[in-house]
Amino acid sequence: MTRRLSILVALMATHAKASACAVCMGDANPNIIEATNSTLWMLISLTALMFVGTGLTVLYIWRHANTPIPPHVQLIENLTSEPEEC
Repeated sequence: MTRRLSILVALMATHAKASACAVCMGDANPNIIEATNSTLWMLISLTALMFVGTGLTVLYIWRHANTPIPPHVQLIENLTSEPEEC
């Protein structure tokens, strides 16, 4: 545990200067900034759409798994099953 802590402290102590692109620094064309923001919102919304779609699919399957057998299917199963012996 102390070894991991010492490695973490050493990594934090030896930080380097971070460089950013022109869009992150704010020196870019406003059109590029708007396009980057729109792209990020589109990617976030597509990810959310995938999560919602998966959740609704699971809900649909769960709700239909608990439905009773329809009467016509139950009748066919009773007609084709072996008679019970007493």
